[in-house]
Amino acid sequence: VPLRCTQATEGVMVMILGVSGVSGAGKSTLAAALAQGLNAVLISWDEFDEISIAPEDYVDWYQRGQDYHEWNYCELAQVLQTLKSGASIVHPVTHNVLRPTELIIFDAPLGRLHHQTGQYIDLCFHIDVPLDISLCRRVLRDFKENNKGKAELLEELLFYVNEARALFFDEDLKRKANLIVDGMLKTELQVQLIKHFLSRRKIGNASKSYY
Repeated sequence: VPLRCTQATEGVMVMILGVSGVSGAGKSTLAAALAQGLNAVLISWDEFDEISIAPEDYVDWYQRGQDYHEWNYCELAQVLQTLKSGASIVHPVTHNVLRPTELIIFDAPLGRLHHQTGQYIDLCFHIDVPLDISLCRRVLRDFKENNKGKAELLEELLFYVNEARALFFDEDLKRKANLIVDGMLKTELQVQLIKHFLSRRKIGNASKSYY
């Protein structure tokens, strides 16, 4: 029987569970599966990209010292803060009304390293995948969706080898996480591991079994 989280009511503490990882780790897939399995609200970082400010050149940003204050996602931070307080809020992009549940899943690529949003994360689960796997997943995803050709593939791989590879080292994200999840496991097993982690800490509806 999966954990069921009902709509939060006044006096019930809302907890935000962050899912961090590099591009290609499977964050969106795991976050969506967790939200479904925990009957929780899902908040996605990517939905706020167009109303937020981020570095134009990620490699340049990395070489200048990785200042996470350059990622200004104030509307996202406001949504997280409001939901964590137990109040409802209108999503500034989708315009759907978001009503807080006891657990809220946050697809958070920068995890706790991004203080503006990370300060609201109660527990952070980081997906760990080998660099070659994350690269393969990104290439398969991007080239399948955009129907790119051989020349573009070679250009992408050269850029990765010569400039972008360092962006995918995730030791800092791991140090800030509460649990490291093996990204090579099937999504269903990843969800079970996180549910077990929550059950041991009696988080959510701990009176029900996760299995």
